[in-house]
Amino acid sequence: MLQGFREGAGRWIAIAVLGLIAISFIFWGIDFTTLGTTFAAKVNGREISLIDFEREVQNQQNQYQELYRTELTDELRRELRRDVLERLIRQQALLDRIRTSGYQISDDRLTAFIRTIPVFQVGGEFSIDLYRSQLLNQGLSPDGFESLQREQLELLELQQGILNSSFYMPNEFRRYLEVFNQRREIAYALFEVDTLSEGVLVGEADIEAHYALNEDLYLSEESVDLQYIEVLGSAIAEGVEYSTEILEAYYEEEKYRFQTEEQRKARHILFANGDDAELEIRAQAALVRIEAGEDFLELADEFSDDVGTNNQGGDLGWLGEGALEGPFEDTLFAMEVGDIQGPIKTDFGYHIIRLDDIVLGNVQPFEAAKEELAVDYQNREAEELFYGLATELADLSFAAFDELETVSTQMDLPLKEISNFKRSENASVFPFNEAVLQAAFSREVLEFGENSVLVELDDNHVLILRVNAHYPSAQQPYEEVRAEIAEELARIQAEAEAFERVTSLTILLREGGEGQAFTEEQNGSWREAVWVERTTTEIPTEILAASFRLEKPRGARIFEHVAMANGDQALLVLSAVEVGQPESVPREQRDQRLAQVAQQTGMYEFSGYAGELRETATVRIPEEIFDPAFYSPLGGF
Repeated sequence: MLQGFREGAGRWIAIAVLGLIAISFIFWGIDFTTLGTTFAAKVNGREISLIDFEREVQNQQNQYQELYRTELTDELRRELRRDVLERLIRQQALLDRIRTSGYQISDDRLTAFIRTIPVFQVGGEFSIDLYRSQLLNQGLSPDGFESLQREQLELLELQQGILNSSFYMPNEFRRYLEVFNQRREIAYALFEVDTLSEGVLVGEADIEAHYALNEDLYLSEESVDLQYIEVLGSAIAEGVEYSTEILEAYYEEEKYRFQTEEQRKARHILFANGDDAELEIRAQAALVRIEAGEDFLELADEFSDDVGTNNQGGDLGWLGEGALEGPFEDTLFAMEVGDIQGPIKTDFGYHIIRLDDIVLGNVQPFEAAKEELAVDYQNREAEELFYGLATELADLSFAAFDELETVSTQMDLPLKEISNFKRSENASVFPFNEAVLQAAFSREVLEFGENSVLVELDDNHVLILRVNAHYPSAQQPYEEVRAEIAEELARIQAEAEAFERVTSLTILLREGGEGQAFTEEQNGSWREAVWVERTTTEIPTEILAASFRLEKPRGARIFEHVAMANGDQALLVLSAVEVGQPESVPREQRDQRLAQVAQQTGMYEFSGYAGELRETATVRIPEEIFDPAFYSPLGGF
């Protein structure tokens, strides 16, 4: 079934492999002979490849840095590697169970799924040529890509099976609704540190004493002055010239992108479980019933062995030439709309086919595609120039060793400079990229004065850098940090005063006193009693969460001190709890909530199932996987 995807791919797979090898040396200088292992772990004898592991680690690091805009510490990097490996081990344990159970996604199902991926479509329809080119661009072989997609579909089906089997007993769900839809009557007092700190006077002696005792807290951040040369793909693309003749020739090369193939919408009934003679007899019997007027969709649901389509009336969707196996495709593309043919024998069994619709192919004319062609042509040419310049920059800077002036002259590229470059304040200089930090503060660049390796900021932006000056971390003068210390001490004192006022207010309320007047006298704010739900938004998050953690009052009100994340202090007063009434919840909301709860329960069950498989699996992890020398910039990865 997948032969159409793979046909003719051998030559460009070899090119892709060579390209990947070349790129790895350009950008990372990886020497695989220095690594002590080729796998990250073995699960029941099956390897998790080192390359797959490192790729996933890099993806996670990039996401972390994009989210938090900060450098990963060594400890955090080790923890991230452990988390990624543990997830891959659990995934491998699940896949191992799937394999031992004998379950496998059919080629038909896999093919149908791949055809729905938008990146492989032109005008909403699958393109085999685009499929091949996209895989080539990513350095993937069809076999490797299809194997990965098959595994992901199998994992998804296993997860979905567990989710779909999860349920809540009616009495459990009723209790859940009663708890979830509770209403609670609360009042609270809030003492804000910012407000209280305005009236706090911190003595000079206290500031000086704090500075003397905590000098290690007041150090300037290490920084460097950098020189760098960059190659930017977008700038190269703008300079690529072209003519109408060039674009016309390019149009002929890329014509497949501007044409839609003939597409045929089909259904089938597959007979696959049994010997050939039995299957053909069953198929003939079903065909007789169809010809007698019985509904094709109902018979597909009753007879078809294709689990991916039988409950959809055998619907295969829209199919183009080259996607299916020979006899099936030959028959389908010889049919007229409404025809039913069969039994058709393929490697998968016997099929009865119905053709529901045909959309003829067409070609977008050159003039209509000209603007898109121009952009694509510039990008294609720029990509080739970019990699050529990147390679030249890497080679020349390596030869220059510890200076970039000659490289700048030879390549006619500007030598740029950055002053006071810090680990924590570089987002305005470069799109944040840990590779820049690792290069700038690496031992070779920082201590030995060497040019860096080629640093990749994104797919079409690379640079080489060197340190022009280094400013180590140093003690900050007292006058420079005095105001900061005074503000910090004022906040500490204000927080302590806020706590004392919460304590005093609690005593007052327990003795029957009135809270609002006291709170306002002490520069706090008082919120009168109000009924809240879990979804209430106008109450501070910490106070709302605390109100639903408390037990139901038994006569007397409950008082709870709440320390806010920003240092503010609050006193929560819980007066009453009203149990939720499931009958008052609209049916649509109840159904949605039941589905959410069942899915959440299913996720817990799936996680537990994966954890159980992990615990019983035989797992081997090479010790060097978590050795910093193994994955640091100086150690290869």
